[in-house]
Amino acid sequence: DASWISNGNVNGLGWSLKDQMGSEYFGLRACNRSLSALHAEMEGLLWATSCMRDMRITSVRFETDCSDLVDMTTNPMEWPTFATEIEMYQRLQEDFEDVSLSHILRSRNGRADALAKKARNRGYIFSHIDQTRSYGGVLRRIGSYIST
Repeated sequence: DASWISNGNVNGLGWSLKDQMGSEYFGLRACNRSLSALHAEMEGLLWATSCMRDMRITSVRFETDCSDLVDMTTNPMEWPTFATEIEMYQRLQEDFEDVSLSHILRSRNGRADALAKKARNRGYIFSHIDQTRSYGGVLRRIGSYIST
């Protein structure tokens, strides 16, 4: 997900991945403000996809509350302004055995949205990837990566 405001200095990006073992991998990043909210959403998708590839995840289903993002990946010819970004996404997809992108309601995208807003509200450029695991219903942090 992305958090973008027209008068802000940075975009916030956020993603969350839950696996079958109860672990959650998540990332939040603040980067230079994009041209538009839709550009920020695409930047978030590209970053999340790159992170999944770097984690050597070969099968992933991305979900977004941005229907335009789904449309531009399924009908790329109708989005010439995003041709470069769409091509980057298509190249990233080649690294996966199974990858999909689907639209979900905003109400189901709360975790990624909260991460994106938290990143934007920090107001400076950074990137943070972390992992938690559930032990008897209690989440515990088991690893992190931060860059500024």
